[in-house]
Amino acid sequence: MDRYDMEDVVVAPPAECSSPLKEWRLKRQAGTLARSDFIEFFKRESPKYFDYQTGGTETDTNALTLKCMFKEALAKEEIIDVLVEFMLGDNPASALEKLRLEGNTATVCGRVFKNGEPTYSCRECGVDPTCVLCVNCFKRSAHRFHKYKMSTSGGGGCCDCGDDEAWKKDHYCQLHLANRKNPLESKILTDAVLERAEICFGAILAFCVNYLEIEPNASLQCLDGNVEGGQVDGAQYCTVLYNDESHTFDQVIQTLTKIAKCKHKDAMEIVAAIDREGRAVVKCDTFKECNDLKSAIENQMIPASALLSNTRNNQSLRTSVLHIGAVACQQFALQLLGWFQEFLVRHYLFRKTFAELVQRKQEAFCIRHILEYDVKLWKTARTCWHRLLISGMLMEYDNKMVLAQEFSRRYATIVEDFISDDHDHAFSIVSLSVQLFTVPSIAHHLIAHEGIFDKLLHTFYHVAIEKFIVNKTLHFSKNIASLTFFKRANYILYDLRYLLSLKPEVLNDDLRSGFLEGCRALMRVLNVMQGMESITRQTGQHMDYEPEWECAFNLHIKLATTISQVIEWASSDVKLLRKLYKMTVRSLVSNSFIVGGEKAEARSVAGHVASCLIYDVSVKPVSIHLPLSRFYAGIYLHLGAHDMTYDSLQAETDALSIKLTPREIIEPVLCTHAMIAQVAAGMWRRNGYSLLHQLYFYRNVRCRVEMLDRDIVCLQIGASLMESNEFLIHVLNKFNLISWAHSNYEKGLLDNPVDDEFMRQLSMIDEFLELLIVIIGERWMPGVSMVTEEDRLRKEIIQLLCTKSYSHSELSRALPDGNSGNSDNIFEDVINTVAVFKKPVGAESKGVYELKEHLFDEFNVYFYHYTKEDKSKAEELQRERRKAKKELVCCPPPMLPQLTPAFTSMANILQCNVFLNTCTLIMERALDVGSRSFTESHLQKILHLLGFAIQEELSEHYPFLSFYERSQKYGILEKLEELARCPRLEAHRDFVVWTIKRYKELQAKQAPSDGGAGPSGLQQGAGEEQPLSSEEQARQEKEIRARLAAERRAKIMAQMQSAQKSFMKSNAEMFAATDKESRDEAAATGTMEWEDISDEEEQGAVALKPNVACLGPERKFYQGGEDKFKCILCFENCAISRSGPPLVSSAFVQTSRVIFTTPNTRAGQSALHISCCGHVMHHSCWQEYYSNEESKEQRRPHRNRVALSQTNNVEFHCPYCRTLSNTVLPVTEALPAFSTPPAATDSYLPLDSFVEIMHTLAAELRAIKDEEMCQLPSVSSVLRKSGVVADMAQFERSVQLIKDPPKLHDNYSDVMAFLSKALLNAMQSQQPHQKEGLDADSIELVPMLWDTCSYTLQALEIYLFEVQKPLKAELPMRHQSCATNLVRACSRFSAANTTGDPSVPPPSLRFQAEFAARLLDTIFNQKGTSVLEWDSFRVLVPFQFGVLNLMTADNAAQTIIPSGSMFDFYILQIMFLAHMTKAVLCFDVDKEQAKRAEETPHANQSTCDYLEQLPDRVRDNMVAFYRRYNIPARVLQKNMQKQLAEELKDGNQQQEQTVVIPCELHHLALLLEYVQRQMSSFLRCACLFYRCLTDVDFPDTFPTDQPDRFDLMCQYLGLDPQLGVYFDMETVYATMMHSFASHPDIAREVEQRCQPEARRSLMLEPCLRPLPRLKQLFDDYSDLINSVSDIFCPNNEREEMKTPTMCLICGSILCGQSYCCQPELGKLSVGACTHHAHACGAEVGIFLRIRDCQVVYLGRGKGCFVQPPYLDEYGETDQGLRRGNPLRLCQAAYSRIFLQWLGHGLHEEIARLNDNTNVTVTQWHHM
Repeated sequence: MDRYDMEDVVVAPPAECSSPLKEWRLKRQAGTLARSDFIEFFKRESPKYFDYQTGGTETDTNALTLKCMFKEALAKEEIIDVLVEFMLGDNPASALEKLRLEGNTATVCGRVFKNGEPTYSCRECGVDPTCVLCVNCFKRSAHRFHKYKMSTSGGGGCCDCGDDEAWKKDHYCQLHLANRKNPLESKILTDAVLERAEICFGAILAFCVNYLEIEPNASLQCLDGNVEGGQVDGAQYCTVLYNDESHTFDQVIQTLTKIAKCKHKDAMEIVAAIDREGRAVVKCDTFKECNDLKSAIENQMIPASALLSNTRNNQSLRTSVLHIGAVACQQFALQLLGWFQEFLVRHYLFRKTFAELVQRKQEAFCIRHILEYDVKLWKTARTCWHRLLISGMLMEYDNKMVLAQEFSRRYATIVEDFISDDHDHAFSIVSLSVQLFTVPSIAHHLIAHEGIFDKLLHTFYHVAIEKFIVNKTLHFSKNIASLTFFKRANYILYDLRYLLSLKPEVLNDDLRSGFLEGCRALMRVLNVMQGMESITRQTGQHMDYEPEWECAFNLHIKLATTISQVIEWASSDVKLLRKLYKMTVRSLVSNSFIVGGEKAEARSVAGHVASCLIYDVSVKPVSIHLPLSRFYAGIYLHLGAHDMTYDSLQAETDALSIKLTPREIIEPVLCTHAMIAQVAAGMWRRNGYSLLHQLYFYRNVRCRVEMLDRDIVCLQIGASLMESNEFLIHVLNKFNLISWAHSNYEKGLLDNPVDDEFMRQLSMIDEFLELLIVIIGERWMPGVSMVTEEDRLRKEIIQLLCTKSYSHSELSRALPDGNSGNSDNIFEDVINTVAVFKKPVGAESKGVYELKEHLFDEFNVYFYHYTKEDKSKAEELQRERRKAKKELVCCPPPMLPQLTPAFTSMANILQCNVFLNTCTLIMERALDVGSRSFTESHLQKILHLLGFAIQEELSEHYPFLSFYERSQKYGILEKLEELARCPRLEAHRDFVVWTIKRYKELQAKQAPSDGGAGPSGLQQGAGEEQPLSSEEQARQEKEIRARLAAERRAKIMAQMQSAQKSFMKSNAEMFAATDKESRDEAAATGTMEWEDISDEEEQGAVALKPNVACLGPERKFYQGGEDKFKCILCFENCAISRSGPPLVSSAFVQTSRVIFTTPNTRAGQSALHISCCGHVMHHSCWQEYYSNEESKEQRRPHRNRVALSQTNNVEFHCPYCRTLSNTVLPVTEALPAFSTPPAATDSYLPLDSFVEIMHTLAAELRAIKDEEMCQLPSVSSVLRKSGVVADMAQFERSVQLIKDPPKLHDNYSDVMAFLSKALLNAMQSQQPHQKEGLDADSIELVPMLWDTCSYTLQALEIYLFEVQKPLKAELPMRHQSCATNLVRACSRFSAANTTGDPSVPPPSLRFQAEFAARLLDTIFNQKGTSVLEWDSFRVLVPFQFGVLNLMTADNAAQTIIPSGSMFDFYILQIMFLAHMTKAVLCFDVDKEQAKRAEETPHANQSTCDYLEQLPDRVRDNMVAFYRRYNIPARVLQKNMQKQLAEELKDGNQQQEQTVVIPCELHHLALLLEYVQRQMSSFLRCACLFYRCLTDVDFPDTFPTDQPDRFDLMCQYLGLDPQLGVYFDMETVYATMMHSFASHPDIAREVEQRCQPEARRSLMLEPCLRPLPRLKQLFDDYSDLINSVSDIFCPNNEREEMKTPTMCLICGSILCGQSYCCQPELGKLSVGACTHHAHACGAEVGIFLRIRDCQVVYLGRGKGCFVQPPYLDEYGETDQGLRRGNPLRLCQAAYSRIFLQWLGHGLHEEIARLNDNTNVTVTQWHHM
């Protein structure tokens, strides 16, 4: 295939159209300029900027890669700029600039949100929650200081700043407020300009409308006459693939690789592009080729089965074949629209012109057309048009109204298109509704004049539910819930919610009639919903399949808000309310569900008769959905406010011969409640789970406002309109309890056995009584009682807080959403009146609300929103509280609010005969031991009801209540007192006592009417009351019992003690012996098991000697102690033995860069870190455990396996503490135990001899390498060659040579091999690009273990420093055992290496020799790096372990185990000197003085005094050394010398002068202090290291709560803390320091510093490494979000990042979890974060996903989410910004993350959180 590159073809344009601009201007003058001129120009020019290349060779057509580009920058210059010039005259840039200076007149912001952009709404000022601000307006507005709410946009909305109807106050930000002052007309935009603009605008719109369809009508004929180069069959066509929402990424990728033969990587890029832009070009070729590809793709996707009813899934992918020219024109049209939108924003007059143009009905681009052809476009094209409409039409109110009217008129068509379309709502033109319908004035206009309310519901009815109506009610088919069309149709209901969200102050006639039209349509919908999804009780067998129920509930949830809004609108307008009431009554009468034509029968109880409808719930269908009855209840509540009553309205409807009796009103609801009661009684078990789910939602906070709550109101309406006895009979009848309510019921029971039926009956009684309590007691409802919405909310909150204390978010979730947007504020106010907020303690906890103490009295245990669990929890709590306060232990009913006039008659229930009859019946049955139809809960509920009755009469709200008189006829008080004495009912005694007490209060009130009986009756009452309270009785008995028991106990104890004493006297000597033993034992068990007791005992003696040293001539020797352990697997005691099987402890190796995180360290440096929990096991036990783990890992299903894990090391958990591990450390005995300490009088080799020996050894080892000589040097030859005069014994003492070392157990080498394998794996995982497997014996691996050791100790030191723990402070066991075991393992490892056959050193030894030679050369011979580049501690550890043992390698019978010998001390001294030299070299006197000037200007006095006491020569040496070697001093000197030389040259003076750098006493003092400070980290590491090596504990002089002191650490290490000593020329110290300081590299560094522009060749390693830190975060979360709001994805300039993710270690922002950024790592393509973590944190990363406010830890192929460090004012995190409260950075939470990272605990944390089996499997490596 020929490479067809448009670039070759584009010829310079021919002369005749030399400049289109001239041509247009001429035509304009002639008056013949038309749109077509511009359109032709666009058509001709745009293909020149479309460019594609097809890579790949001709033969290999399978792997074509296609790159299509549209060169936007060029097109802008060549096409758009020309256009602008035509419109604005010759100098468009300056014209636009002048226009800008005139001031923008847009007072509305109108910025369109992209997906994921942060938006802000104000809780105090927003009219509804959809009013939002963009970042820029928010920052400049007053709302910043209000209660605001953050969220992220789904894309497509726009900023409402400046819209007067969106805010209650502060409508403008400062920017748009300024714009109001600017004039609307403009000097620059003259009429001529606007005329030209009109022609251009028209051309642009016509061009775009024509080209931007998926199958543009102009596609094939567009370039017929203009085929360039004459290649008719050339590659002139493109196959374009479009986005849809029904195919997954993988399906499309598969299609592309299989059919279009793309590479997988290219396919992924194409799919990402399709997802982003809505389409992509897949192939450019001849028409035939492209068409074949198109049909192949379309045919491929259709699945074989035709069973799938889901229309989209079996559709093929959408493709089309377009001419290249057409594609180019489309690309250009998109660019043009984007530019046009920005251009319109520039001035009001442009928008005016635009608006006039699109209002012309006959044009191809009129609004109507734009709205209707939206569905034919792809994603990007749609977005461009939407933005254009928003910028052009929504900025000015008049245009907005025009758009709204057009939108409303076309609504049905648009919605139907949307439903059959398959793009998300955000990309459809329907989403404009939120911009239009939420503007109150527009919404009201549309309801009044466009009938939009009616139109919406009409459309919904036809589109969504008409096809499911059977017998006038809805029945959804089985799989509708998953059907997309139904979900899409629900958007209509959202629009409805927007329309009604703000109720008008006054309704005019138009609005009222428009609203009523809508209500008629609503009635039609509610009518078919009444009784939908009705269910019949299953008897005999279980249901065959669970019926569909979710759909009906979804419909309800979406409609509920609308219903509430309609009722809200009607409540304020009398005429509207009256009409709506009648309409509802009419619908109810015409609806025949349950009440249609049922026959009635008479039922009687307690001498009252009622005619009841007979509808048996247990055999006939019932439904939970009764929206009509509930709507009626909602409307009824508002009648009272306008002085309308049921009766007055009934009279009006009677005239229309429509009659709705109270009996019919309550019947459907009663049936539902009877069904609910039967479910609770277990009669509907066979109806399966769907019924239980429905009942759950019926009560759930999301649905109950329009379900349960309205049902109760409905029953209350019935109770207030019917005669009370009659009402109760109706309810009893529905519950099938008429026979139970007769007094002879018990007799009838005796014949029948107790069966299930009877148990159900008991349960039904419970349910009946509870319903009665709810009907009477739940009246915190405006309209039923004299309460407000706030009171209702208050009651709700009090009841919730009675169950437990709630956090703010739990509480707001547990309360129903208010319909008004500002329910938030009411909620805040109410909650602060009833509860106290307890601030959170610690980083983990949340703040919670607790109920104020006095409000617990308002607790009602039968609250109707409680679930069973809530009820029992609340009751339990209440009883405990009352017990604690020594009150009666019961839950009495609360006082009730006063009923409104319409509902007053409801109170009569509490004194009617049926009620009192039922109460006495239950009490009698309670007292009758033989009664079977009684349970205790019946009694509790009756007492509750009696409590209500007594309290209602006490309140004196209702003059007709005479419960007291009536109850006396029934003898209620006597029965109560009898109950109080009944021992069977002990549990309820307190409640009975409470009831009697209240009853007596009532009696006292009524007393005056009792006449003379009063006082005596009262006295009698007072006398009786004493013995009643069970609590007090119990308490007295208990006290007496307790007193007796205490006396008895004391007596027995005294007897025992005297017996004991006499026994001890007689057996005195026996006790003396045991005493000592027990003391010893206490000492042994009291300290931790692995501490040395002998050390402890010695401390006493040591305290007399002032300091303890672990090294050097003064050192204290180790006294062996026995280490005892218990194996955690077999629980046997085990001790360390030299030749026995080794003990191990599980450990975890990880690559780490924590210490190197500071910005200036070398790139990519990483090391290995080991951590260990310190639990010990036998090697054999562990091996068994490990092989089990290994096989378990292989058995795991693949999907749960970690993707990136290496094949070699299986991770396992420590069997005891579940710590993550992947290797083991050997547990060995203390190192000094191997060698005998020399006697105190013996002499050692001095330091200078040591230095000489090292020089010689270096030379010898070099020789091995050079001459391939196999023999390692022998000690004697080294000693001889170094010219050290010494006897062998002295040498052996100095190194503490061990003769015939103990043989190690065979398994020991296995342990070491396993450990090295783990280290190797970890190293390789860090360098995936290297060849598989480093050579097992290569030189790099020699120092691996030692390096790990030094890194681990340094990391520990930094961690301890960060948590401010000095060395002496108690170390956790894991740190302690890790350090000790690691150092001991290193030491043994180095010794074990050399005990082999001496004649042939093993290869590893050769490498070790080579390594040692390098090391020694570097340290002693100035070969290799200079001291400036060393990390002294990381040189010290390999020097300590890797050099001395080579001297004994020739003799298998000897070995050296480093354990604090004299030579070990010399090694430390040399490294100490090296570090000190480095500090002296780097000391910068000016910087130090500047730093000091801030704190204290002069050095410490004590330091100066010390310097003055020094001998002069030492002081002079110091000065000389400083002048000769200090780098800043030398640089200064060189520069001054140069200056001087130049001055001398000018002055022509002959003699040379040398500049002397000043160095006074106080300079030296500063230097010494600087050196001490710089040494601190090195010394702390050294102390930790030698503490483990020598097992000499830190002395008591070490501080335990202050920073460690320089002098003490030096003393402990045997060094001289007085620094002057080291500058004495006569000592070896000075020679060594000179040797370090005179390295040639250092001189070179000085030279380079003198020339500022020279490149530095040295990487300086600072003496004191700066502490690693995580990234500093913004304090306010919104600042953080805003900081990334305009960061683009690195691989795609046009797209913003969807999930910007910040690496908390280095602060870079990455594109998390998306297909666009997937770099390769090894052979696997991984997400950007995984890739970054690999380099930045050595396989572990901490990322903050900024828009979701989540912190992610990423480890090797695993990850976890942890709590983010941002909290709101209630101390809660908000992952995913669900609540949107303002968040602030919580330092405690952030430092918790920091310490977890610093302590290398991330892998551990990830493993711990992934251990939960229920964690979903996440593809972490794509993160």
